Amino acid sequence: MLQKIKKNKKNFFILISVLVLLVAIPLFIRLFHDDSKPLKRYLTDEIPEKDADINIAIDVVSPSSTKIESGDYMGSGNIWAITGKNIKIVTASHVAAEDNCTITFFDGATCEGTVTFRDDVKDIALIEVDRASNNSANKKDVASYRSVRPSKELPDCEEQIFIIDTLTNTASMGIVDTPSVFNPMIGHDVIYCMCDVEEGMSGSGLFDATGEYHGILLQKSDGACICLPVSDFNLP
Repeated sequence: MLQKIKKNKKNFFILISVLVLLVAIPLFIRLFHDDSKPLKRYLTDEIPEKDADINIAIDVVSPSSTKIESGDYMGSGNIWAITGKNIKIVTASHVAAEDNCTITFFDGATCEGTVTFRDDVKDIALIEVDRASNNSANKKDVASYRSVRPSKELPDCEEQIFIIDTLTNTASMGIVDTPSVFNPMIGHDVIYCMCDVEEGMSGSGLFDATGEYHGILLQKSDGACICLPVSDFNLP
């Protein structure tokens, strides 16, 4: 009889220990999990150099594109990073004219975003969207949205590039004219491209045929366009 009581106590303590672990493990994970870190699973797919193709690249990077409305201004942007809490969108500062912006994602979902960083000298801004405010982006394993894959190198001269027009859901294609040159009117280095762009495309990304992100479209200039290279981004 005594042995049976001891056995029951042992089983009881085992059961309690298991229950404690089941409660403690998720709390431990939450305590040490950093929701502010970019989630790599949302990065755009890599296109091998041997398979580089503009049309394929357009399809690959389109889920990173966003339309931005801010006061009387309208432009484009791209998802810079997706974290556990936020979607971070990079665009031109003059596009995000006001601190509160309306963001439309490539799938048509719309929500509000807030400018959390701005550099008017380089004409770059970062907008953050709370994932909880966007049902599509709030899904744990959402497959639709993508963040850009920044290039570690400047594009080559005459390399094929494209810029997405989020107003028409099309892309303008062209080539790199000058990979890096100081523009005295702007006050910093830029990339010159021979590529036709229209109003509303400012802030959109400059991509190559492998889908790598090279910078932000700042403005058009006599049949060409001027972009801020990603190497000059100073985002927090």
